[in-house]
Formats: sequence, structure tokens, C-alpha cells
Amino acid sequence: MKNWMLGLSCLGLVACSDGTGNVTFTTYGEDFIEKQIPPAVGDEAGFTDGWTVRFDKFLVVLSEVTVETHDEVAAKQTQARVFDVHKPGPVVVESFKDLPAQKWDHISFAMAPVADAVAGNADAADVTLMKTEGYSVYVAGQATKDRETKRFNWGFTTNTLYEHCESPELGAGVTVPKDGEETVQLTIHGDHLFFDDLQSPDAKMRFDAIAQADRLGIAGPDGEVTLEELAAVDLTELPIDQYGTGGAANVRNLRDFVTALVRTAGHFRGEGECAPRAR
Repeated sequence: MKNWMLGLSCLGLVACSDGTGNVTFTTYGEDFIEKQIPPAVGDEAGFTDGWTVRFDKFLVVLSEVTVETHDEVAAKQTQARVFDVHKPGPVVVESFKDLPAQKWDHISFAMAPVADAVAGNADAADVTLMKTEGYSVYVAGQATKDRETKRFNWGFTTNTLYEHCESPELGAGVTVPKDGEETVQLTIHGDHLFFDDLQSPDAKMRFDAIAQADRLGIAGPDGEVTLEELAAVDLTELPIDQYGTGGAANVRNLRDFVTALVRTAGHFRGEGECAPRAR
């Protein structure tokens, strides 16, 4: 009877493993961050209104990478790190050794300000910037269209936990292989910062409204779009079929809107999704 009950438990009543294995988490900004986001051509993703964006930096603070099930934690990252995902990647975030070789169905991670974060692949000056200013995400770059250029340097203090991460191909979580190693990519989607809807799966990338914020800004059209200039653009002033909030609370101006989009940048194994939770 005892042997029968043990066999039954390994069929699903409790988690059972056979040996151990390793899991390495990486992060990657894809071509849109490493190279550029071009104008849309045909069915190819890009800016509907003809702009091109190139990033100079795309800094993120990654922390709290956790491997677990509903009732057991296998491993959790203890040291937050700053990464510039504009640099060629993928780059290692954290490696966990000798985890039980089994299915762990819940992966989560955070993009949040952390006062004692250290460098991942980011330069020392950029690590200091993120810690001093309390940023979780900082982006710098330029947008061009015809003969017009607009620069941006935006820092965000958002604190977001990405939970229940799931890949369309591999499902939720990660399976630790016996005597092997699995690599899991935490993918950063830079194009999300320029979507024109917070909820619609058909959202398009646009920059015209952002460029206009500089043209009409208090300082005049000086070629740099600031977050303060975005805050001066009420969403009700924009075309009715653009910048829909889907009922999101406290999103009233273009700065609020872009800040909300920042929370959607964290993904899982490429196009996989996580549930972002503001903290």
C-alpha cells in the first residue's frame, strides 16, 4: 500500500523530480532595440506614420527572477542587475544550479528600481544613473522622418512584477532537464513604447504625436522631446482612433500613456507573455 501511494503521488499529488539540472536566464532586446525600428512596409512591423527610431541606450533593472510552483520555490535571484539591452545580446541575467529536474510552472521577474543594483552588462555610469535617479527603465535615442530629427532621453520609476510567464510554444514556466541546462530568455520589447493603444492587439506604432509635443512645447521646437512636454498633451486632443486606454485608470496625458506602455515591455522567450502587475 505504501509503495502504491508513493507511485500515485509522483503521478501528480506532489512534485517529484529525478536528479537535478541547471537553468540560465538571459535578456535580449531584439533587433528593434539593438538596431532600429523602421517605417512599416507592407505587413512588416514598423512605424505607421513613417518614422524611424534608433536607440542609443535601453537600460533596465532586472531582479527577483523566480522559479517555482504554486507551493514550492526552487530558486530566486538575490542580486538586482542593470542591463543595457541596446548592446548585442542575449546576455546572462542569472544562472541557477542543481535545481530538481522537473516542471516548474511559474516563472516571474521584476523591472523595478533597486538601490543596491550592480552592473549586468551596463556601464558603471549608467548603473549610477539608474540607482541615483531611482529608475527601473531608461531609454535614449532619436527618431527621424524626412529631414526632421527628434531626440528623447526618458527615465521611468515604474515598479512592475511580471508573473505567470508563458511561451506559446513551450507553455508556462520551465522544465529543468536532468543533468542538463535549460536557457530561458527574458525578452524586452522596445517597440511597445510607441504603440497607440494600451489594450488592442491591433495597436500600431506611431511617433507623430510625440514629435508634435516638442513642436508645441514651452521651450519651442528644440529637437528634444521631454517627458514634461508629453505630460502637456491631453489624450483628448489626439485623434479619436488613436491612444485608446481601454479604461486604464489615471492615464490622461501622453506621458501617462507612454509610462503605462513601459510596463508592457517585459516578455518571455520572445513573443511569450507575462502578466504585469504594478507595485
